[in-house]
Amino acid sequence: MRRRGTGRDAMSGRDLIERVRKALRDRYSVIAAVGRGGNACIFAGRDTSGADVAIKVLHPELAVSVAADRFLREIRYASQLNHPHIARLIDSGEADYLLWYVMPYVPGDNLRQALRRVPRLLVPDVARVAVEVLDALEHAHAHGIAHRDIKPDNIVLSPGGAVLVDLGIARAIASSGDDRVTRSGFVVGTEEYMSPEQAEGAPDVDGRTDLYSLGVVLFECLAGRPPFSSVSAAAVLDMHQHQPAPDVRSVRRDVPKPLAAVLARALVKPRDGRWQRARDMRDALGPFVAAG
Repeated sequence: MRRRGTGRDAMSGRDLIERVRKALRDRYSVIAAVGRGGNACIFAGRDTSGADVAIKVLHPELAVSVAADRFLREIRYASQLNHPHIARLIDSGEADYLLWYVMPYVPGDNLRQALRRVPRLLVPDVARVAVEVLDALEHAHAHGIAHRDIKPDNIVLSPGGAVLVDLGIARAIASSGDDRVTRSGFVVGTEEYMSPEQAEGAPDVDGRTDLYSLGVVLFECLAGRPPFSSVSAAAVLDMHQHQPAPDVRSVRRDVPKPLAAVLARALVKPRDGRWQRARDMRDALGPFVAAG
């Protein structure tokens, strides 16, 4: 998820961290602000047992555009997900007009940071990340939860393997905000990784949207760039809806043809023509983990 620029911030970082510290002082020690994502500000903290956690607070200008009770109900539903490749939602709430949720701290760089260092990853490494993410998605989809915002920033490369973060958050915002989210300047998803059905604003997005978005991520990991890019967000959305995805081998010849075929199927425009289950795409990518 990302926010369209407004040219101003609702409040300074210093003011926000002091509000968060005050609101959560009985539950968490808020140590420092560590980042700003598309939908939330991220803080490093510790719980009362001393365990490290990541505390995420919805941007105040987004929080006023969602129904707090429904948002919290939706992400509490997502907290039932328990999988080694999913960062579990362990707490959430509302305090001092702040909507927040907490996950365990996951050590390691995210995939975006890895791609900044090495724009083209080795085929076995890409396949390994894909298999682990797809294993997580199979679990989530079996519980009726689609991520809706698969992108390199939401995949952490931990010592124990790839971990998918913020699962259930985009769904919670979409279902609790309705058109108020759009009016506030936020969009659910990130243009470069949106599926065609997300790009056209379809109301019935399901798990197949994640498989398309992951196909975009894998293409970028192999080619060094996403399949569609433009300075215009609207142009990128139009490409996702109408322009066939390029063959990854046209950009990188050492990608095996069967692997290119897996990506091509993930990037089919009509949902019925794509991989239908995460486990099927996972099984198709499995042989490439040991390749090379």
